[in-house]
Amino acid sequence: MERVFKAVMLGGAGSGKTSLRNYFLYNSHTGQYTPTTNSDFVSTYVTLDDEEMVAVQIWDTSESKPDLPTTQSLLQDADGVMLFYDGGSKVSLHALERHLLTIAAACRTRRHKLPIILVQTKCDLEIDDEQRAECERAKELCQSRLELDDIQCIETSARTGFGVALAFQTIAELCRSQWRGAMTSDEDERLPKVRHSRHGDPIAYGAFELETSTGAKTRTRHGTAARRLKRKLCRLFCFA
Repeated sequence: MERVFKAVMLGGAGSGKTSLRNYFLYNSHTGQYTPTTNSDFVSTYVTLDDEEMVAVQIWDTSESKPDLPTTQSLLQDADGVMLFYDGGSKVSLHALERHLLTIAAACRTRRHKLPIILVQTKCDLEIDDEQRAECERAKELCQSRLELDDIQCIETSARTGFGVALAFQTIAELCRSQWRGAMTSDEDERLPKVRHSRHGDPIAYGAFELETSTGAKTRTRHGTAARRLKRKLCRLFCFA
C-alpha cells in the first residue's frame, strides 16, 4: 500500500493558498477571490525530480474562522506545512506570526521534525522597497520562531504559474525525505499508520468541518447521491 503524504497550507486571508492549489491541479486561474470557509483536501500525485510520483493530500485551511484547536488538529499528523504570505500585504505578513506560534506548539508534541517551506504569493505584482524588506523579515521571523537554521522561501504567482509546481514539488520532496529518515531511525518501532489514498480520477476531493474541542472529530460532508456512491467505491478499491 502506498504512502500518502499530508501537506497543510497555512496563511492569512487572501494570501493566495486556494488559487495556488487550483493552478497546480487544474492549470487555471480565475482571478476571483472566494474565501475558504471550511478546511478541505485534494489528493493527487506529485512528480519529483527523480521522476518518482508520490501521493499527496493537499489541505487548504480556512482563515475566515481562525481557530487554534482546528489548526492544531490538522498539524498533529501532517507530514509537511506550506506557510503562505502575500509579499504586498502587510496584513498577510503579520498573520504569519500567529501561524508560527501554532506550528511551534504542534512541533513540541511531535517526535520528528515537521518539514516547512515559506511560499510568497502574487510575485507578478510589483512591491516597493519597504515591502521587500518586510518579506526578508518574514523569512528571518520563521527561522527564529521555529528554531531553523534556514527555511526555503519560494516565490510564486497563481496568475502566471511562476514557481507553483516548484512549491508543491519541494514540500513533497521534504515529506518523503523526512519519512525515509523516520523509517531508518524507527525501524524497530511502530511507525505511524499509512494514510490511505483517496484517489479518484486520480484527484479526489474531500470537504471537512473540524470541531473546536480538544481531540476534534472530523465529519465528512457529502453532497449528492452520486458523490456518496463515488466515495463508497473509492473506499472499496483504495481501502480508505
